[in-house]
Amino acid sequence: MSEKERSSKFAMLKAISNQRHLSGEADRSNLNATLVKSSLWKKNTLQKIAQSAEPITTHDVRTEGEIALDTERSVPLGENDDSASQEERRKSAILRRRTEEIERLRREIAKLNEENARLTELHQNKLDAHRNELLEFQRAFDEFQQQSDLLLTELDQDNERLRLECKVNNKRSLL
Repeated sequence: MSEKERSSKFAMLKAISNQRHLSGEADRSNLNATLVKSSLWKKNTLQKIAQSAEPITTHDVRTEGEIALDTERSVPLGENDDSASQEERRKSAILRRRTEEIERLRREIAKLNEENARLTELHQNKLDAHRNELLEFQRAFDEFQQQSDLLLTELDQDNERLRLECKVNNKRSLL
């Protein structure tokens, strides 16, 4: 680690420590200035992250056609060239693995979208069937209610007619 990076890191830690110990509303301009890094620092950090990246493994089964396509695509221009450095080959391999993973994820997303569309259609069909069933129940209930109202009216009329007959035939009846 160079002296410049060490002093920058020390200043940043000191600023964060000071900020923690302050109470109330603090002036953050000092801390913000410390945290802002140069483009060179960002580039070096990104390179370190890329170097420490582990290989991406996939667990899906691929067809022979996909493997053949991957083999054709997997050899970038500089990889077979003796002038290509180890770093370029490593970056090329990382890029190839990332591209493969992106393609695998795209296929998986397409499958999931198809499954989602199928399940949505199935769900809608079930809802429509349930709605139709409820409409049939409502129609049957309405018909039952009409029939029962007619029957009750008819029974009330019969009951009234029988009372009148009973009164006429039996003068002593309390009805």
